[in-house]
Amino acid sequence: MQLGSIHDVVNEVTGALTFLPDWAVAGLVLVLAAVAALVIHWVLRRIVLRVFAARPSVRSLIDQAHALTRLAFVTLALALVLPAVRLPPDVAAWSGGAMRVAFIVLLGWIALVAVDIGVSVYLMRFRLDTADNLLARKHVTQMRVLKRVMSTLVILLTAGAALMTFSAVRQVGVSLFASAGLAGIVAGLAARPVLSNLIAGVQLA
Repeated sequence: MQLGSIHDVVNEVTGALTFLPDWAVAGLVLVLAAVAALVIHWVLRRIVLRVFAARPSVRSLIDQAHALTRLAFVTLALALVLPAVRLPPDVAAWSGGAMRVAFIVLLGWIALVAVDIGVSVYLMRFRLDTADNLLARKHVTQMRVLKRVMSTLVILLTAGAALMTFSAVRQVGVSLFASAGLAGIVAGLAARPVLSNLIAGVQLA
């Protein structure tokens, strides 16, 4: 559905609810958009799970990203509907700020899930239930350290970017963002031996 079509539907709904105050119409439209997004997400998830019923690994990844994709659907639906809803200027400004923060948090969440999935996929090649599992335990330990470092950096960057959207605490966000950048450089230098071992392990695998 195109953006113009979505706005036309919203206008039809708001036109049919003229007997209600504007704030009630806006709230109802946003709730309906969120519910529609959840229904569409549920239907698509059931279809995808049925298609990949014979692949447990894919189903596991879908389950890990379930909350993330659901939030993405709701955020997208609200972002598409919000411009067509009649809101007071202060409420519209607040809603726009909330959507920006939600988008930043969503990006951070995507990065965290990507890190977790990447680590899980990489470690699938190693088995700990064997007698000679020294190499496997070494890689598991290294990946846990790398995952913690990457997750911490993602959280710091996400928090800094979110704070930068508010003028009152923008400087705090800038400081946090800069600190995360410096911490990333230090962590990258410290993780060089770990990354070298991981690359060597991939080449040997």
